[in-house]
Amino acid sequence: MIKIRNLVNKTHKNVKKTPARRSIVLRWAFANTIFCFIVFTIFSVLIYQVTVSTYISEEKSGILSAMDTVEDELSQSQNALSLSNIHNFIAFTPESTDWGKVQSDAPRNLSSMIGHRRAFMIFDNDKRLLYSTSRYSIPLKDSPNNRIVETHNNIPGYIVQRKIYSKTTGQAIGYIQAFYNISFYYNINRRLMLTLAALEIVVLILAQIIGFYMVSRFMTPLEKLHKAMKKVAISKEIAYQPVEIKTNDEIEDLAEVYNEIMQKAHRYLDQQKRLVSDVSHELRTPLAVLDGHINLLNRWGKNDPKILDESLSASREEISRMKSMLEEMLALSRFENDELDIHNIDTDLLKIAETTLKNFHLIHEDFELKLVNQLTGNGHAKIHANHYEQGILILLDNAAKYSPGDKKAITLTLSEDDDYIITSIKDCGMGISPEDLEHVFERFFRADKARNRQIGGTGLGLSIISQLVENYNGEVLVTSQLGEGSDFILKFPKVKPAL
Repeated sequence: MIKIRNLVNKTHKNVKKTPARRSIVLRWAFANTIFCFIVFTIFSVLIYQVTVSTYISEEKSGILSAMDTVEDELSQSQNALSLSNIHNFIAFTPESTDWGKVQSDAPRNLSSMIGHRRAFMIFDNDKRLLYSTSRYSIPLKDSPNNRIVETHNNIPGYIVQRKIYSKTTGQAIGYIQAFYNISFYYNINRRLMLTLAALEIVVLILAQIIGFYMVSRFMTPLEKLHKAMKKVAISKEIAYQPVEIKTNDEIEDLAEVYNEIMQKAHRYLDQQKRLVSDVSHELRTPLAVLDGHINLLNRWGKNDPKILDESLSASREEISRMKSMLEEMLALSRFENDELDIHNIDTDLLKIAETTLKNFHLIHEDFELKLVNQLTGNGHAKIHANHYEQGILILLDNAAKYSPGDKKAITLTLSEDDDYIITSIKDCGMGISPEDLEHVFERFFRADKARNRQIGGTGLGLSIISQLVENYNGEVLVTSQLGEGSDFILKFPKVKPAL
């Protein structure tokens, strides 16, 4: 008891000295924010790269397609392109053209060929500019056909050029150069980056708020469990209250484990208190008797053989009673602490009963012992052999003690029902009164104590039987009539044959 109290006090001091720790809620919310930041950043970069790559690829493909269209028109010339013949293939003034009335063989408007935000320039074989669709022109450079080059002059864009060959003569007749203004692309690019950055900030704020809220909800059961554990830790007494958590997850399992541990701790502590109380209470009388006899011997009994013999005999009897009492207390405490897995236990009760009854008859030769076998099956039950033997020995010993006079007959009957193997031990002794019958399994209870002290015993045997039956999920019953005897019935779960 002192060790347990010192441990509780030590734990109490340690808990008080524990420094403040960072909240797991804040750490989890921060980790969730970092995770969302990384995931959304990767997502944004991928979206940005895919969007930009797709956009640029489509525009480059559009430029080359437009150049194919213009080249197809200009390559119809048999002569080199010049100011005098270029109008035969390209209409210069799209505003003055009514496309609904144009003949099918009329020159196409260049704007209809190249599309929006594109500028085309036509050069002759000497690389002199003949025509441009924009207000500015870019000198023709020596670069391979169809190579798209990005430029960052006053207006950023892509430039590509191509040499034109006549479809009729196969001779070079001039050059075309296309320029695509990508200022719009840069504006879209800037807006996309700003939009993604704004969304990322919003996502981070929402992730922090939602993460904190969700973690707080998830941590509420753990906080409840923590408070209960801390209350026990800082309490000088083990003030335990079961923690009820219904989350249907691992936290609920943890709470159940905590409750089981605390219940065991309370049970062990109660058993320790009760053992100390029982020992101090029950040993008081034999110790007082021993003290009286020793004082008697110390005064005048040393020289009186009769008093010496009487005191030594009484002292020996009291020491024997104390030894027996302590052994039974320890046995009862052991049974109370046992947690048995009875699923794989298989004991032949008939065999144990026969052996025990035979050994018991060697000590009590004056008793008529009878074994009645009413078993229809193999008589196997879920109980350890030594525990079953100890149980029926206690009942046989009680039957012998409380069978004075000529009624010295004990009958042990084995039978069974659907769930149990049943052991009945019936005597023809003194019997038990109805008012005492409901107390016979209590610790140290003995009916007619003055008479029972002459018979002997500690009053713990039937308590051991009760705890033994409880450990093996069995039952114990008793019927008795004064002057006619008692019948104690033990039921233990039977081992059913495998199907």
